[in-house]
Amino acid sequence: MQRYNPKDIEPKWQAIWDETSAYTTDFASSKPKYMAMSMFNYPSGAGIHIGHAMNYTISDVKARFKRQQGFESYHPIGWDAFGLPAENYAIKAGVSPQQSMAKIIPDYHKQYKAMGWSNDWEKEIATHLPEYYKWTQWIFMKMYEHGLAYQDARMQWWCEKDNTVLANEQIVDGKCWRHDGPDDPLVEKKEVKQWFFRITAYADEILGATDALDWTESVKLAQKNWIGRSQGAEINFTLATDENYVLLHGFSGSPEECFFPWIQSRLEATSAKVTVPLLPNSKSDNANVVEQSDFVLAHETFDENTVLLGHSLGSAVALRVVENLRTPIKKLILAAGFAQTGFLDHERPFEATFDWKFDWEKIKANAHEIVILRDSTDSVVPPERADYLAEKLGVSVTDFAANESHICADKEPFVLQVIRQSVTVFTTRPDTLFGATFLVVAPEHELLASLTTDEQRDEVEAYVKAAKLKTEVERQASKDKTGVFTGSYATNPINGARIPVWTADYVLVGYGTGAIMAVPAHDERDEEFARKFDLPIIQVIDNDRLVQSGKFDGQTTTAAIVAIVRELETAGAAIEKINYKMRDWSVSRQRYWGAPIPMIDCPGCGPVAVPEQELPVILPELDDFQPSGDGRSALARATDWLHVECPQCGGPAERETDTLDTYICSSWYMFRYLDPHNQQVIFDPQVINKWMPVDFYNGGDHATAHLLYARFVARFFTKLGLSDNPEPFRQMLFNGKVTAADGSAFSKSKGNGIDPLEIIESGYGADALRTYLMFTAPLEFGAKWDAQGVPGTHRFLSRIWNLVQEYHDATPGECPEQQRKDLLRVTHQAIKKITDDIESNSYNTAIAAAMTMVNELYKLKVDGLARNDVWQEALEAIVVCVGPFAPHISEELWHQIGHSSSVHHDSWPTYNDQYLATDIVTIVVQINGKLRGEIKIASEADEADVIQAATDDIKIAAHLEGQTIRKAVYVPNRLVNFVV
Repeated sequence: MQRYNPKDIEPKWQAIWDETSAYTTDFASSKPKYMAMSMFNYPSGAGIHIGHAMNYTISDVKARFKRQQGFESYHPIGWDAFGLPAENYAIKAGVSPQQSMAKIIPDYHKQYKAMGWSNDWEKEIATHLPEYYKWTQWIFMKMYEHGLAYQDARMQWWCEKDNTVLANEQIVDGKCWRHDGPDDPLVEKKEVKQWFFRITAYADEILGATDALDWTESVKLAQKNWIGRSQGAEINFTLATDENYVLLHGFSGSPEECFFPWIQSRLEATSAKVTVPLLPNSKSDNANVVEQSDFVLAHETFDENTVLLGHSLGSAVALRVVENLRTPIKKLILAAGFAQTGFLDHERPFEATFDWKFDWEKIKANAHEIVILRDSTDSVVPPERADYLAEKLGVSVTDFAANESHICADKEPFVLQVIRQSVTVFTTRPDTLFGATFLVVAPEHELLASLTTDEQRDEVEAYVKAAKLKTEVERQASKDKTGVFTGSYATNPINGARIPVWTADYVLVGYGTGAIMAVPAHDERDEEFARKFDLPIIQVIDNDRLVQSGKFDGQTTTAAIVAIVRELETAGAAIEKINYKMRDWSVSRQRYWGAPIPMIDCPGCGPVAVPEQELPVILPELDDFQPSGDGRSALARATDWLHVECPQCGGPAERETDTLDTYICSSWYMFRYLDPHNQQVIFDPQVINKWMPVDFYNGGDHATAHLLYARFVARFFTKLGLSDNPEPFRQMLFNGKVTAADGSAFSKSKGNGIDPLEIIESGYGADALRTYLMFTAPLEFGAKWDAQGVPGTHRFLSRIWNLVQEYHDATPGECPEQQRKDLLRVTHQAIKKITDDIESNSYNTAIAAAMTMVNELYKLKVDGLARNDVWQEALEAIVVCVGPFAPHISEELWHQIGHSSSVHHDSWPTYNDQYLATDIVTIVVQINGKLRGEIKIASEADEADVIQAATDDIKIAAHLEGQTIRKAVYVPNRLVNFVV
């Protein structure tokens, strides 16, 4: 008898599959389609590891199963080849990333084929090739055209070693995820000018479609949590201060006719000292301004706590006042222009309107802080007035309409915040505002430094430094609440209560405003914090109604939320807000190895998109591609590539030197798999609409961000008319990882890694490895490595091999009736179980069912093994059913038992219900307690099947004719009694 030897069988069939293009997919096939794939693989110099063996076998099993069922099944292959690992490897190896990829990827071909994965190699893609990244750049360009790509300077985590920005999830214990050794530096926040994709524009749409997805529930929950949509209000808590406010109105001559009454009432509501001098007249000539400024100087006291605000013509008066001060004031605010139409000639410079020159240096010396407010949407006062003053005073302009957090709200709350420093919090529970007894700001909050008093500064700074060492996950999970008092107090806007401001790391700067109002009686985290630091706890909700809440007592929480927000909005202390935890997608990377961002920076025109016909912008191959450390990538040194003409004005300009985040490459690769070599368009919509969405997708890393990005880009394609379906993945399985026997992760540093190729080459083969990985545990849980696991599945496959060899050597003969009955039962039970389990991704129980069938066949062959139709059917079934898991041995045995076609195409058997029953029982049938007949049925039939069989029986049906069945009583395996 021939011995099972994977070293002979597996290379043989891998070569035949290659020669015959066995797994080449015909996109135009009339068969039903099926596309199964695993998350994009990054090719590294280390080759595949046991995690790859796990992940890609999962999708290969599903692709093979569907191919055997008669589907046109597609298992694509490609490489996520851009990014830091390749760049760092190339630096270490002393070669370019282009050269390293040219060697690494062909090595991966051999390793993938050795695993027996049914990839379609004719449609292979790689993100680092211009034929691919041309279209990645095209996506960026289209995003820019549609207002979904924009440039902004923001504080970002910065890795000094990699010289690039990092996402929050790339921070480990305060260090870069790639450099987290004891001697590696901590990451720090740095303001970096970057490109962003406006993914938040699709937040509601993505969130609304999440529940309906056929995805692992934990992944769906992570998607919803990452988006983090919450509806509530932003509430301003003004800080306690000794400031006094002097407000100078404009042309009207009456403060009632400008926006000062609104500001005055808001400031006075917080017990601030406010004066609004009624200026003598409203003329705009020089003498009048001098008279007004002299009047103010004579009647008001100005000191280091004074905040002087001038509105319209009052701004000119304010400038004149400050110019003549003897004591510098705290802040000068110039708001809403300096004249109205009809009074001044807008074409004339500001100073020319008045017949004097301001002493700008003296003004700057007499105000510790200067703020210039401009409403760029104002049709009355030209914004150039504000620009002129900003230039003279050496400050930047604060534009109302450009302030995104208030762009949809009235401008006045924003103006008030500028006038008087406040902490803005976001809350979904304004009804608990009377119970807010302290504020907490994140350690990274932009106001923390100004909130911290000198007495508390050392303690706060030490706390902030310690907080940087923790990940956001650690900060949220910690039960031991820590924090430091800033020394400042704020005013609760609903009741005027003075409450302390703390900083604590359980508040995250990335969500809401980075500050919370703490309501310890109604929030578990706040309560833990309050009890630890002995802060007040006030209950304000009892049985869904407000208590200890002033005039709102007795209202339901729902009604109170509306009423409190309305009152605070009227007072300028709140605005309704829908908030998202998710932030726009930072797509810039300051490294060399990535797709160049297809933008040109022109000194005159600003950012200009590269014309579409000039794509791709080729990444130049550099001898020195290490980052320079100045915040720009190595591309800044490629001067011939860098310097170009502006496509818009023709003047000298420079290319963008940032490259695109590799998440963009992987956000759309599933579409390119369906039209991999098209250079006329990104893909053919007809093919996409036939084959998308992907039917089965799996992975175990980076699932949350990657899936959100893919869903965002897929929706963008639908907006462009390129695709009909906004969801890229019909089914998504988040599988567990392979770990060491003790549950710890495999790692190079521990030296405990498992090399799949070593197992294959040791003689056990890929089939035994694949079968073990799919059998050892449910896919969602992953697998703990057991050194005896692969030998065990090898023995299982050997038993199938030996059965077929014995059958091949047997003589033809009849099958005894009982053996025939048992063989058919065993065979069809196994077919049903394995089919159902693979469909439901229960691979381990499918293999267990195959093992049970083999055990049963071994018992049955004791009574004789002959070559006949029943044994042929049984052996064909077991060979076909293990095919998705062990493709090489199944192909070999399929041919040994007489087939010339491949087992991996159109071979899956169907089961017959009549062979599934193990025992037949007799059920007595009664009507109103009287015996009317009996039926025979399988013992494992459920109640519904028994009742249906009874009513279908001709004799029983005759007795029931014209009767209404009020009730059916079933005693399992004994009787049915119909009550009519």
